[in-house]
Amino acid sequence: MPGEKSIPATRTVRLRIAPSVNQGKVAAMVATTAEWDRAVAFYTNLFLDHPGVFDARRTVVLSSGPDACKTKEAAWTDKDRLTWAESVTVATPAHPSIVPERNFAATCPGAPRDLRRAAIHAAAGAVQSYLSNLHRWEKANPKRRSQPPKPPHPHPHLTAYGQMATVRLGDYRAGFVRLKVKVGTRWMWENLPVHAPPYLDNLLAESDRERERITTERAEQNRRMAAEGRTARTEAERRALRPAPGVWVAQSPTLIRKREGWWLHLPFEKRTKIAGKAEDRRLAEPDLKVGTVDLNADSAGAAAWEGARCRGIRTVWHARENAKREKALQKVARRQKRSGRPVKGQRSNGGLWRYIAGLDAAVAWRVATAIVAWAVAAGLQVLVFEHLRPYRPERGLSWSRRTNRKRAYWLRGKLLKHVRHLAACHGILVVERNPAWTSQACPHCSRLGERFSPDGRGYPSRFRCGHCGWTGDANVVAALNLQRKWGRVFRYPTAEERRAAEASRGRKAGAAASREGSPETVGANVRSTTDAPAA
Repeated sequence: MPGEKSIPATRTVRLRIAPSVNQGKVAAMVATTAEWDRAVAFYTNLFLDHPGVFDARRTVVLSSGPDACKTKEAAWTDKDRLTWAESVTVATPAHPSIVPERNFAATCPGAPRDLRRAAIHAAAGAVQSYLSNLHRWEKANPKRRSQPPKPPHPHPHLTAYGQMATVRLGDYRAGFVRLKVKVGTRWMWENLPVHAPPYLDNLLAESDRERERITTERAEQNRRMAAEGRTARTEAERRALRPAPGVWVAQSPTLIRKREGWWLHLPFEKRTKIAGKAEDRRLAEPDLKVGTVDLNADSAGAAAWEGARCRGIRTVWHARENAKREKALQKVARRQKRSGRPVKGQRSNGGLWRYIAGLDAAVAWRVATAIVAWAVAAGLQVLVFEHLRPYRPERGLSWSRRTNRKRAYWLRGKLLKHVRHLAACHGILVVERNPAWTSQACPHCSRLGERFSPDGRGYPSRFRCGHCGWTGDANVVAALNLQRKWGRVFRYPTAEERRAAEASRGRKAGAAASREGSPETVGANVRSTTDAPAA
């Protein structure tokens, strides 16, 4: 039986700080976020001046397994970078002398320790991402690469670690959360009135019980370690201090300022048990319940499998939202044409762009929710998707149509991200497979067919095989072929079959064939993608 593991799942509850909050507390929150911005900028410049910390290595001693007591080289962890950043910016008895320009106390006098550490983590993540993008840009072809990545500007939202915020059931039932803010030159605890959804009571009660259990367990372990004269915990004791699987535990909240007021985003995390790796489960469980999903520009076709038997087909359409997006983009094009050349640095048609962004976000969540709800109802344990990136629309289209297709292709990646998040909450594993030829091969005889429109116009929604005569919904063909790729029995077309299929498409002008499954459209990087699961 495959080994069991657990994966994290996160959900965020948005608490709105009441608009009736007094102006003194509003001014304190403004001062606190300004202090946060200065702290993050300080450590961002520090990491930009010392990029070598992201390539630094350290020697670790293995404590378990057959190689116990042996040493190996490992990259610095986030904790190692935090320790280094504090050692060069905060004066301590161990490091009494620091460079005056790197004195954090001069930039943010009296700042709490947790604010400083949260700023270090935020700055380190932003700089590491920037250096990775810069390295990738430098390796790209100079004739095809775009502008170089810009230096990092970390998000201005304040992440309040444990000693800066208290969100517990007792405080929330009174209608408040506690937050440490800067009032004048002092840091003080303030009670902020909030509005929250009704289900937050249950989440906070569950989180408080788990935290109390961990606190009690830690105290008991400390007493036992003191009696036995030990200073290090065993692996079993460390596991006992972790949150139990399936329990939502509150994490560090984030203070966010929006146009309509102040918000506190409170994330909850739980660990979900997964039976093991996708390939191990496929080999060990012949009747594993698997769902194969094909994401198209206007729909998502899914098939449920139990072994080799298909248990059902589900199609989720979003063609109406696709048409609404294109109409909005056409309106943007008409307005821009009347107003003339756009001004650099100014965004025109802001209301329409916000409408398009909201429409895309709503579609991604709606389709992802429908897919995962269907998978849970069918009892599926694995969802198989195509590795769809990058796609680019063909040339010769109008600006609005080309932009609409680009956003539709981008939306598929966002939808897959939401599916991973929702599936993790239910213990469903999500993997990807090579998309080459899945929408063009016949699911009955594996020969190449063609996609066409019944009336010769519009989207090619039907599939027909010229070899065996099989015909069906084109959006379901890829879902059926993905099951063969999951089982490693998919037959790729030969060079002669590909040439014959291209010649047939050239002779038939009325049958518009889709190129979404061809390796030429997917790109060289997807052609080389293996069928290894992306768990």
